[in-house]
Amino acid sequence: MGTLFGLGLAAQLGALLAIVLVTRSIYRLYFSPLAKFPGPKLAALTSLYEGYYDCFKEGGGRYHVEINRMHDKYGPIIRINPWELHIRDPDWNEVYKITRRAYKPLCHRMRREAINSYFSPSAVAKYQPVVEELVRKLIHRLAEFKDTGEAVRLDDAFRALATDGATAFAFRRPFGHLDSPDFEHVGNRGVRMLGYLGALNRITKGFVLWALRSLMPAWVALGINPGSLGVQGFYKGEAAADLGHQILNSNLPAEEKTLNLIKRESSAVALAGTESTGSTITVTAYCLLSQPEKAARLRTELKQAYENCGRPPTYQELKELPYLVRRLVASWCVQAANMMYRGLVIPKGTYVSTTQNDTHFCADIFPDPHTFCPERWLDGADRKRLSKYLVPFGRGARSCIGMDIALTEIYLCLTRLFSPEAGFRLELHDTDYDMDVHFYHDFFSPFPKSKKGIKAFIK
Repeated sequence: MGTLFGLGLAAQLGALLAIVLVTRSIYRLYFSPLAKFPGPKLAALTSLYEGYYDCFKEGGGRYHVEINRMHDKYGPIIRINPWELHIRDPDWNEVYKITRRAYKPLCHRMRREAINSYFSPSAVAKYQPVVEELVRKLIHRLAEFKDTGEAVRLDDAFRALATDGATAFAFRRPFGHLDSPDFEHVGNRGVRMLGYLGALNRITKGFVLWALRSLMPAWVALGINPGSLGVQGFYKGEAAADLGHQILNSNLPAEEKTLNLIKRESSAVALAGTESTGSTITVTAYCLLSQPEKAARLRTELKQAYENCGRPPTYQELKELPYLVRRLVASWCVQAANMMYRGLVIPKGTYVSTTQNDTHFCADIFPDPHTFCPERWLDGADRKRLSKYLVPFGRGARSCIGMDIALTEIYLCLTRLFSPEAGFRLELHDTDYDMDVHFYHDFFSPFPKSKKGIKAFIK
């Protein structure tokens, strides 16, 4: 007797696959709890729609542009893939009001609580002398280029500082990027590639990450993932009481204290602290250097602060300087219960995302939002009104756990760089805002269109 229905095995499997795909498509388009939300049918049908923009369109990392186009067409709430909604509404902040208990499973809450004390304000305060030493090293390295006629890649230099700062905090020893002659240029480019590979990994359902783990040489992995070095050193007994020890000495159940957990947490701290902090310092420095009158005003404020203190101001003292604080502000510009948006019920278990740039660059809130204008924050009434829309670190249970570390590095780096003690001044060279600075690709962090970087002469 022949095979079932007279078809060969290959044909049967093909028919079964077709039935599964058609059934799934019908469900996603018409019966899914998200079917009522507007958006392109192709985005609701398959994640490959998102993958095309994130991995291939204009070099990848461009889904944020398509999402904005979709909002312009369909409204403030849209479906951007089969299981996720995106909301563009500066006045909707329910996502920040959800408690950690509401949106995190028990194991995630326990893991966050296990490392909370490591990021406490008192722990970060003890870390400030380390940041001071790293900033001094950066200033010294930049001074080596003074009057040489050789331009410095500021983006590499600031990412080197951020990398050494993040790894020093996580592993109690810096990775050493500031000691590299070119500020570890190849490693810095690797972070951009890592973000791109992350997008590829999502659309291949984890295959890319599996292949990299299986095939990538160890030296390549170290170059693009600073976290892995510290974890290796920890298990060789070389590290001090670092983040890994914090996890091992926590109240987590024994089965949670695994090498994989330590790798994940350590790598997350190293990578997040590197790119986000380095990028913020880079863009802020560019804005100041491209508008000399604002840099001059900052230098005047810093000079007065140095004279009042009789020494370099501390991080806590710097936070009280009005123009410095407003300048920094100007540069930042899985839910477990049913939620509501304008009368629409967002089903339990739905991924809901928002984009900070949608708020920070909303012209109705921040007139002429792409203009670097610290002065908009100096008026008390305006500052109070605008502050509710400023969310560079998130809020509530979704706030960044490393916020105090990042702010310490950002404040100390920029103030020392533009203070009288620097002994030099920076002058932009061969840098175009639209090509070399402006956010174009979204690879976990924002990246510009070109890979030239921000260059400057040291005078």
